[in-house]
Formats: sequence, C-alpha cells, structure tokens
Amino acid sequence: MKKIYFTIAISVFIINSLLAQVKIGFGFGSQSASVIEKNDLPGWNANYKNFYSARKAFHVGLAAEFRIDQNGDWAFQPSAMYYSKGRNFSKSYDSALALINDTSSINASWKLNYIDVPLNIVYRYPLSPHVRIILGAGPYFSFFLNGKTSYEVRNVYGEYSSQDNKLPAGDDVNSYKKINWGLNGLIGFEFDERLTLTGNFSRSLSSFYTADYSGSFNHRVYGVSLIFWLNHSNKVKILNPAFADRDKDGIPDDQDACPDELGSKATNGCPDKDGDGIADNKDKCPNVAGLLKYQGCPVPDTDGDGIDDDKDSCVTVPGSLIYHGCPVPDGDGDGIKDSEDKCPKQAGLAKYNGCPAPDTDGDGLNDLEDKCPTKPGDKAHNGCPVVQEDLNNILKSIAHSILFGVSSDKIDPKSFEYLDKLAGIMEKDPALKLNIEGHTDNTGARKFNQILSGKRALAIKAYLIQKGIEKDRMTASGYGPDKPIASNNTEKGRTQNRRVELKLKY
Repeated sequence: MKKIYFTIAISVFIINSLLAQVKIGFGFGSQSASVIEKNDLPGWNANYKNFYSARKAFHVGLAAEFRIDQNGDWAFQPSAMYYSKGRNFSKSYDSALALINDTSSINASWKLNYIDVPLNIVYRYPLSPHVRIILGAGPYFSFFLNGKTSYEVRNVYGEYSSQDNKLPAGDDVNSYKKINWGLNGLIGFEFDERLTLTGNFSRSLSSFYTADYSGSFNHRVYGVSLIFWLNHSNKVKILNPAFADRDKDGIPDDQDACPDELGSKATNGCPDKDGDGIADNKDKCPNVAGLLKYQGCPVPDTDGDGIDDDKDSCVTVPGSLIYHGCPVPDGDGDGIKDSEDKCPKQAGLAKYNGCPAPDTDGDGLNDLEDKCPTKPGDKAHNGCPVVQEDLNNILKSIAHSILFGVSSDKIDPKSFEYLDKLAGIMEKDPALKLNIEGHTDNTGARKFNQILSGKRALAIKAYLIQKGIEKDRMTASGYGPDKPIASNNTEKGRTQNRRVELKLKY
C-alpha cells in the first residue's frame, strides 16, 4: 500500500512539474482549402483549371506551448489538429453542347481528412498589459485519415444523378499519400495568456496525390483559429534585482521611466499609444502620430492636401506638391491638367486625352454609349438602326419556305434558294446579327422534339456558315414544343407550330 501511495505522489509531482512549464490548450476554427495542381494535360487551363474552387471546412484539436526565453516572448508551439481539406469543381455547358452530350452541369467535391501536426516557433510583442501580438511560422506534417469524392450530374431536362466514392490511400497510382508535409504561418493576438486568435496559412511542399499522368498536387489553406489555454506556465523568477522588469516590457526597472506600464526603448519604457516615438506623458496629441518639433502633434496642414503650411503657397486651398500646394491648372474642370489635356477648353475624358468622346457615325450618341458606333441609329435603340419592316417581312417569307425531311434535320434542297437569299442579306450588311429558332408541335416524345428542333436550327446555321457568314453573327436554339403559336389540338394549329423563326437585329 505504501508503494502505491508513493507511486501516486511521484506521478502527481511529475505532472505538476510539466504543467508548470507547458501550456495546454484546446483549439478550433474554420478554413478555406484548395489544391494547387500543375500538369501538362492538353486543354487543362481552358477547360478545367478555372472551374475548380476552394472548400469551406473546419479544424479542431489540441495545442501545447513550451517557453524558450525568460519573459515568454519566444515559444515553441506544437499542435495536433483534425483538418478537412480538398476542393470543389463546378461546370455548366451551353445549350448546343448540352443537347449533344445530354449534360447540363457537373458538380463535384473532394473531401480529404487529415491530422495536421504544425511545429511553430512564435514571437509575441506586448501591445498592452493584457494584449500581445503574436507571429509564428514553421513546418507541418499531415497524416491522411480518409476521404471521399462526390459527383452530381444534371442533364438537359433537369434530372440529377449522383455518386460517392471512397478515396484510396497509399503510393499506388490514383491514390492519396499517407503523409505529406509543408510550411505554415500565423499572425494574431493573445489575450491574458488565456485566449489566442490567429489567422493561419499553410501550403504543402510535397505532392499529396499520385495521378496516372504527370503532375503535382499541393494543399493550400487559409484559416482562422481560436485556442483556449487551460493553464498558465509559471514564469521564471528573477532573483537579481538588477534585471527586474515588473511590467515585462523588456526594459529593466532601473532603466524604465514607467516601470509599471508597458513601453518601448524609444520612450524609456513609457507608453506611446500613437507610436510616434514620443511618450504619452510628453505628447500633446497622444492618440495621433506627430513630430517632436510639434510636441507630438501632426504637421499643420490647413487645407489637408498633405503639404505643410510652411511649404504651401495656397494654405486654404488643396493643391499639388509640384505646384507648391496650389491646385493643378485645369481650365475645363474635367480633372485632367491643362499640360496633358488636348482639349483644355472643353471638358473630356482621360481615355481621349481630355477631349469629349467621339461620335463616329454622327447619330448624336457618343461611341461610349453607342452599341453600333459605326452605323447611325437612334437613342431608343442605343445608337443602332431599326431593322426595316420590309426586311422582316422578307425573313418571314424565307422562314416559311425552309423545309426539312420528316422527323429529320436534313434541309430539303428546295429550300436552298431561300437560304441563299438569307445569306445575301447577311452578307450585304455585316452589322446584322441573326437568331435562328427551331420549333415543333407536341406530337411525339418531348425529348425527341427538343433535340430535333435544336438540330434543325443548327443545320440552318451550318448552311449559312458554308456560305461565308461568320458563326459569331448567329445563334441557333431549339425550343421543341415549348413555344406554340397556335393550338396543338388541330392539324392546322400543329402545322403552324412546326416552324423556323428568323430574327434580325443589330
């Protein structure tokens, strides 16, 4: 029994001794995690890279602190934290491509769970008796726990499909390495040695994934952490009075003009709230940084232009240093000084060297407001001309004359002469743009009609491209049975609904 009591007493003594030297804390926070991927895959930058985004997640764990110096300004802070990392992917497809591959959008996420062990060296600088700023950096090691990837695919009809897959660990191809490492840093504040609030950044230097293609994969994390310290570490007692420092500002009491208040060497240990190097007890403006010649107050600047009154030739009018504190000459008041203004007597814009915006087509709207700057129009149509009524009537006639095979997107050869006429109209006026719309009645499957109407519109666009019309001047859309112009309950109405619509605009 005596041996048991002795063992317990020794254990309690050891634990108390450790706690006297070590601070233990509980921490948690949130972070934004992303992946830096580099590879030489064809089309990566254009088709994939910009569709990845960061994941929002959290971290939680334990932290410790070992003091390095007497005052505790320097310390070693290791911790063990659960971190959730990874990235998201989201991409949508335009209507034409969506019809072809039956995919409207893809959303995916990679959720990777780790135990991170940061090993930071931190430095703390006192801002007040209760608050210190904290800076730290060091390496970290990350141990892979598990992970999964989730996919959600939406087709052109709004139908969803999804799947989740567990992620393998190891050194094999398409596996996640069990250990990776990198560097991290932190900056924040410590309050009364009980609470630490920091912003954190980390980046892995080793690739955490082995792909079946050449590439590297590195974690990047931005986060915010809050640590609650469960105990104080005992401060080392200073036996030599010559080194006594009651306010712990690093200045011995025998050299400290304010031994009970935090200060700096520049102010002989006294507080300096505005940080201008002049102690508050000698500073007539203790809350505003100033100069010694003005007893700690800022240099007088009556007009607030940043130029001292004793160097300012226009003390009450804001100006420029090059003009000795007087305003920059600007005769037309357009904010462009006369020496750089090509129209100094007429207000203008910097883009046009001080001159007004031009009106190339002379329609009364300047080029900045005119959506058709080289073609006269009117203000109601943003400077663009109105498509003439007779031209619209011609297009309606052409649209009624475009025929296709039954349930086919193959254009009837009888329609070629009308499409050639349409190409001629487009060729004659390069400013014209064309919207091609395909429509069907409600007979048959909706999906078939949707696809068929889109293919017919694309067929007309392809024909016009072959005739030399630029593809960027045309859009092709299929609406299936969604926009009827007559009742689908009669054969006459269904005939009217099976149509092509051609719409011109500038």
